[in-house]
Amino acid sequence: MIKPFRVLVVFGDSQLRRTFKATLRQLGYERVHAVENGVEAMQWLESGERVDVVVTSLHMTRMDGFELLERIRSQPATKHLPVILVAGKATEQLVAQAIETDADGYLLMPFTPADLDRRIEELMELRTKPSLYQQLLLSGQATLETAPQEALMWFREAVHENPSNPVGHYWLGLALEKTGSLEEAEQAYRKALDLNPLHVKSMERLRELYRNSGRSDELYEILNRLFSARPNRRDIAVELGPMAMERGDTAKGTACFEMVVGNVRHNPKALAAVLARFARFLPLRGDIARMAAGAFTDAVEKDPETAYVLAQILTVCGEAPKARDGLVRLLRRAKELEKPFIVKIHLLLAQIYQKVGIDRLAREHEEAAKHLQNS
Repeated sequence: MIKPFRVLVVFGDSQLRRTFKATLRQLGYERVHAVENGVEAMQWLESGERVDVVVTSLHMTRMDGFELLERIRSQPATKHLPVILVAGKATEQLVAQAIETDADGYLLMPFTPADLDRRIEELMELRTKPSLYQQLLLSGQATLETAPQEALMWFREAVHENPSNPVGHYWLGLALEKTGSLEEAEQAYRKALDLNPLHVKSMERLRELYRNSGRSDELYEILNRLFSARPNRRDIAVELGPMAMERGDTAKGTACFEMVVGNVRHNPKALAAVLARFARFLPLRGDIARMAAGAFTDAVEKDPETAYVLAQILTVCGEAPKARDGLVRLLRRAKELEKPFIVKIHLLLAQIYQKVGIDRLAREHEEAAKHLQNS
């Protein structure tokens, strides 16, 4: 039996990619296109080719399955496209992430061709005959930006129809935020987390609410939960790490620091920014000074702005002499640099000479900075 649905298969493993394509053809799906990763999948979707359902692996070298799903959901043309995630084994986090990112379903290997066929047919039927819950969510999503009070009504109805699904509570929280009901929005996001403790989208909204309202204890709690759910997210670790150090949780702060540094170690500018955020914490200063010194010499030659940040870090970490030599080399290239930047170098050198007790040179650099500011 020929089936009219067009399937996009996304698998990094070439053998699995060929197997899935052949299996779908045997099941009667004549229009099957297979690509290697999420980047190629998005290119195919953006080309205008019709796709009825995406079957994607989780693990790929360029844009994994979850990131692909998030990209699909973020595009107006594809936000309602059915997506099936394929994974090797079930874990609590997999199931939670599938719900969190609005996946339409997932398959665990090994499974039979009949399982795959049944899952696709179920999704196609839901697409043509959506449940009342899905219709209510779609109505709310369509009116959220233009008529938030109307969207709020639809999402309240959706939550009433299916109170055990965290997705509805998340969308209700968004509508409540739009209408200024921040306390109720917080309650909606908390309810979503009660139903799915790994619902990262709700954690992200709570993170924003707590940050904007200055509720540092609640912010710290939600950042810890985010870090547990997304241990590879640099933005979470960069915010959580300093807060953990301030609260005396050196182990957590160090874990965040090491994760972020490992992520940016080949990018001097990003590395300098991370080191600057953590430099005030004594337990990390030895490692920070070592990394800053390692990147400083090269930055002096290639990126003066990054070199300046690294020099500040070295000064904070008690390595002022190492910073001084590089800054003096930068001044020799003053013709290549903007005047405000040269002023900053003179002022930092003045600070360094004060630290090491050479008052005469400190005054000379202070005077040089004033002269440039007034000229």
